[in-house]
Amino acid sequence: MFCRLVYLAVCVILTTTFSSAVSAQENASPISKSFDFRNGALGWQADFADYPPATDRDDLYELRAEMRSLPPELGVSGTGFYFQGHNRSDDLFMFMKRRLNSGDGIVAGQAYQINFTLIFASIAQSGCVGIGGSPGDSVFLKAGASPAEPLALLDAISWLRMNVDIGAQANGGIAASVTGTIANGVPCDSAPKEFISIQRTHQHTSLVNTNSKGELWLLVGTDSGFEGLTALYYQRIDVTLTPVSPPPPKLLADRTTGRAAALDSVTLMSEPFPVVSAQNFSSDQRTRMNLFAYNLELKAGEGLSAITAQAEDAQRRIYPLAIEAINELPNFSWITQVTVKLPDELQNAGDVSVSISLRGVTSNKALIRIK
Repeated sequence: MFCRLVYLAVCVILTTTFSSAVSAQENASPISKSFDFRNGALGWQADFADYPPATDRDDLYELRAEMRSLPPELGVSGTGFYFQGHNRSDDLFMFMKRRLNSGDGIVAGQAYQINFTLIFASIAQSGCVGIGGSPGDSVFLKAGASPAEPLALLDAISWLRMNVDIGAQANGGIAASVTGTIANGVPCDSAPKEFISIQRTHQHTSLVNTNSKGELWLLVGTDSGFEGLTALYYQRIDVTLTPVSPPPPKLLADRTTGRAAALDSVTLMSEPFPVVSAQNFSSDQRTRMNLFAYNLELKAGEGLSAITAQAEDAQRRIYPLAIEAINELPNFSWITQVTVKLPDELQNAGDVSVSISLRGVTSNKALIRIK
């Protein structure tokens, strides 16, 4: 599977989702928002990803995202948010996003379970065969949210890739899960092709934390395996955000080996890590190691003391790891970089398990090697 997230030497595939069986926070109320695109864009912004923009010459991808009058066959007047794209990259993601903040009732550092009702119009009939896949059944509608603004950024090979985890086509990700396809239910070639309104209800499979500013970004889009032209109208998006107990922090680790995504904070080299090294900027010559995690959003006014870290050796002895800094990754601000100092007691320890905790809630364990 293609790894969409790259930070220096760290390349991690994120596949974990969280159970929806959580309890609502006491004294917290759900937030409901409704966006009817007959009233304009209502703060939603559009963009495209998963294609190389340098190849988009002479309108090759036919990208459109704009308010348009709804087609007459829908039998309703007004406008919809129209999206169009020719999937010549075999992976085109057409998306829209909308920021919610404290003015909408969002609380900093709060976790939410998010439910969507999506009404959109699709011309793609069901069961048709197309280039690379079906025009309807191979175009996957996704919805979700993130504490970080979803952005399409150029990667090392000059493709625009998302900075949040949206999965890949039929597979969802942490920031966007699959609601179904855009197939409109009309059997292929059984009737003239016309736009038909479809309503989908969807509960996003991951719980979403807001950031320390009290922000959360809604995300809706189509992830396409059909290599032709896709067109649809978004007519209405309703969302309900229910406050819930927060999910545990998640350390980034290789899903096969269980080894942590970790770097020496100075050399940016991966394991094994020495406890003492001349290649650092500290007077004590002790190695500082960067760990990477998500679900570590802080509440307003919180600092380093809210987060703790520890290592556990093969004899199950516990070693506290002093946390010296926490930072958001540039352009990947839903991922937190946690810088810890390795203690003398870990010299020559070999493989140890590391974990982090936020307000006493502990993450998964991941392996690192100490030499």
